[in-house]
Amino acid sequence: MNATAAIHPNKNAHWIRSLWWDGFWIFFGLWGPVLILIGYFASGFLWGDRQTLVRLLGVEGPFLFLYVAVGVLHRMSSTYAVLGTPILRGEIRRNPRKYIFIPLGILAACLLLAQAFVFHSAFSFMQSTHGQLWAFFLLAYVMILWERWHFCAQEFGVLSIYRIRANQFTPGDRNFDRIYTIILMLIVNMVLFFYAGFKNERILFYGTRLTDFPESIVDSVALVAFVFGMGLMLVAIIREWLQKEPSLPKTAFYFLIGSHSMLIYFCPEAFLLFFFSYIIHHWMVAIGLFNRITMNSYATTSVKGRVWKYCKQIGPIFALCLLWYFFFSRLYTLDLAGDLPKPDQAIRLFAGIAPLTKIFWGVVIGLFFAFNFLHYYYDRCFYSFRDPAIRERVGPLLFDSSHTSKS
Repeated sequence: MNATAAIHPNKNAHWIRSLWWDGFWIFFGLWGPVLILIGYFASGFLWGDRQTLVRLLGVEGPFLFLYVAVGVLHRMSSTYAVLGTPILRGEIRRNPRKYIFIPLGILAACLLLAQAFVFHSAFSFMQSTHGQLWAFFLLAYVMILWERWHFCAQEFGVLSIYRIRANQFTPGDRNFDRIYTIILMLIVNMVLFFYAGFKNERILFYGTRLTDFPESIVDSVALVAFVFGMGLMLVAIIREWLQKEPSLPKTAFYFLIGSHSMLIYFCPEAFLLFFFSYIIHHWMVAIGLFNRITMNSYATTSVKGRVWKYCKQIGPIFALCLLWYFFFSRLYTLDLAGDLPKPDQAIRLFAGIAPLTKIFWGVVIGLFFAFNFLHYYYDRCFYSFRDPAIRERVGPLLFDSSHTSKS
């Protein structure tokens, strides 16, 4: 039996909390894009301009604050859960290398590489773009690849939660879910991102012949990847309904993962739809699980008391992170969506700037990368239920096995 069986979930419930809670937090990627489509056609009907909704919901519109707030709260959630709550305090004391020293190493590396980036002319060892901006490319490659793996790991984690709820503890079930998320999220979607022209994926191949492939070849590879991904999704859904205890939410989540690929393949120019399906969906899952675990960790029994304690403890840190993120956005080529500057832009970015100013911006850029990398790292630490300490400390809070109050 898989070690996660020790969590002992409620055998009568396949949902994490309820249909409505899961529907809002976990399945936002299904209903969020539908709202965008409804709004798209409604704006065309009411104003005769279907681009109105795109402008309203774009990061330059009045929803900028909400967009950044949700993104920042998601990024700080796992780091705060590990360091700011008592949930893993004893484990941190027992294993400071994992929870303190490695993260400090990540922070120091980001700060040093960012300085090498802003002072690239002093640290270049070749005339080529890669030789001049080696620190930038190193940070960019790590961020893009680690972020994609992070997204993949979250989808696998949600499938694992639903697998536990459905009493599916065989190694075959776990391995299939791992293979499914890796193929869909890391292989199929990466091909489709390149096909759709996402510039972060293009940076991965900057300066190579891959960026010059004929469009017909890219289209053909994208079609093969998409068909294979959709075939695997059908296999996953059929396989789930042949289980001894089939799970409706797990089936729906298989489809949700596949819908990312559908949107980006059929609507490569409708980035807003994909953004809600893929990125904000990822944020909502992280915030929903974080809220549930954190609220259940408070000793206060009343819901009002838990909400007050949550706001009091998280609010100040969240406000500081939010202010810093808005300040960071002034470095316009590293925008709030996490897009990296084009390499040729990066060479000119800090030309003619005073050394002290370069050092300052190097710190800001280093903190930006560290903020994201520590989120990826601590997210893995906090949700790795194969770790006995996580099963013991986090499992009951997630599955609400020792709390009766609603989170």
